[in-house]
Amino acid sequence: MSDSHEQKVDMSKYFNRRQRVYLINASENRDHDLYESLSGTIVGRGGDSVAVQLTYPRDCAHPVGESLNHAYKLTTEVMGNGIQVIADLLRVEEGSILHLRLRSNLEMYQRRQAPRIDASIHLSQFQGNNSLDAFRREFDRISGLMKNRELPPGIRMQETTINLGVGGIRIASESGTSPSPLSLFLLGLDEGQLPVCALGDLVWNRLESGARVCGYRFIQISKTDQERINDYILSLRKKQKIFTPLPRANWELMERMVYDGALWQR
Repeated sequence: MSDSHEQKVDMSKYFNRRQRVYLINASENRDHDLYESLSGTIVGRGGDSVAVQLTYPRDCAHPVGESLNHAYKLTTEVMGNGIQVIADLLRVEEGSILHLRLRSNLEMYQRRQAPRIDASIHLSQFQGNNSLDAFRREFDRISGLMKNRELPPGIRMQETTINLGVGGIRIASESGTSPSPLSLFLLGLDEGQLPVCALGDLVWNRLESGARVCGYRFIQISKTDQERINDYILSLRKKQKIFTPLPRANWELMERMVYDGALWQR
């Protein structure tokens, strides 16, 4: 059949306006040791393209390091199931709006709850209304120092009660302060070891017993630190005799396609 008679699938019909979506870096030239993600909502759709508005500001319309052959894995939830598709970046519009072309490799998967644990750890949290790019630069700076077994001067790690998962953290915010859309975390999991560095975006916040509790999703973290968090959670759950299911955690499904062979087909 000739190209003129081929019917194009309307991929955008699986996404609705104001639908929450996640974009996971799937570019060929990405840092494969780093998990990078973005959060946004669908603000436009049609044919094989969608427009996603990020939930936090960027420094510039065309971010440094993101070329027009940049690719993302776009993932969301529909009726309790996960759907994911590779999308190519077409352009970045002022106002942090990403225009993406969807490839014809839509997949569905069953979402699973990742193991979590309540714990008391030493923690530092850096908040502010800075742009995503500013937080990424600080993440890179601190990560670079820790590769040389150093910490930034003046870091104060305070004992804090949290709920922790591989994909994110739940934490009470300071009284009288409004949570910022982005936060940088240093998590001291193991005595004598350098902390885990993770950048998180605010997914929800609510009042619980007079305190404001916030849920953050990790959007930038090394895969080694993901493994450290996973090992820490499993170790605590084992000590506390908490049952942990054997199936793969949700962060693994979010990290790669079910069928990796479809990843680079255009």
